[in-house]
Amino acid sequence: MFLTFDHELPLGGLRASYGEALFEPAQRVMDVADRLGVKVTLFTDILCAHRYRTWDCARFYEPYAQQLREALGRGHDVQLHIHPHWLTTGYADGTFHPSADFALADFKDRAAFGGIDGVVRLSVGQLNEICLAADASYRCVAFRAGGYNLYPATDTIFDALYRAGIRYDSSMARGYYFRSALSEVDFRRLPAMPNWIVDPANLRVARDGEGILEIPIATIPKTPFELPTRFKLKRYAHRAATDRGAMIHQDGRIDAASKIRMFFSARMLSFDNHTLSVDYLLRILRHHVSRYKNAGEVMTSLISHPKSMGAYSFEMMEKFISAVRKAYPDVEFATFSQLGRNH
Repeated sequence: MFLTFDHELPLGGLRASYGEALFEPAQRVMDVADRLGVKVTLFTDILCAHRYRTWDCARFYEPYAQQLREALGRGHDVQLHIHPHWLTTGYADGTFHPSADFALADFKDRAAFGGIDGVVRLSVGQLNEICLAADASYRCVAFRAGGYNLYPATDTIFDALYRAGIRYDSSMARGYYFRSALSEVDFRRLPAMPNWIVDPANLRVARDGEGILEIPIATIPKTPFELPTRFKLKRYAHRAATDRGAMIHQDGRIDAASKIRMFFSARMLSFDNHTLSVDYLLRILRHHVSRYKNAGEVMTSLISHPKSMGAYSFEMMEKFISAVRKAYPDVEFATFSQLGRNH
């Protein structure tokens, strides 16, 4: 099992300092993990740092790079997370103004950036520069798409990732659907197996082992009998984390069919949602694992965002990890770097 955390600022705008919005909760993630004897993976938003290196190097880029190096020094993992909109985002009066170029596909025909391949190469190069300074054996081998956006231009994206040395993806979540004015994500039809190798050339499940291994985020279908989200948000408001910033997505004009699909979208295994309980998180994991009980090894991810985690999230993190160890005595909390060394 992979405990993964998308290491990023609030994408729509800050309501807190860089430390409050990212560095302090990310530090706490590592502290809790160390106390429990597990390793985590930070999927870090490297293009944000690339831009902040020019915008605000001393207050953001330098502590950002230091946190990644500290994570590696403590035995945790750092891997690739790309939110490409940073490349066309503006910065003025000490704050950023996000662009609408949210998906990698938006850069497919952008010659100024070298297309998708250029964006991926820049991202890997920037991450290597930071991480190799802390660990000479570091390899960037895993990817999570910003906003889960692997579509459209999926073949181009996977081909660019593979050529850049990426061998693992953890962007997909069975049954998940989301649409906003900026993007659409549809994972309602995925291969009926716990893990699969995607052939970059034609996006089929590869037969020869050459491609990118998908390690999906565990999910559970949402039922119509659940208490509506708006009521749960009110009931459990006391558990919510501090509001550290704005989301980038806007509703815009979303059609009725998309709204219905989102209503029934699967729930991901995550510490972000303060309306969930540890028992519910275990139910998600059991559902995912039970689908593949005859498949042998099952590799899956949990996803969270330090920017969205508060006291209740960290309490869930501690209790969940302990509960998983009890329910699954053979469980291994792994990192992608470890996986890369073993395969």
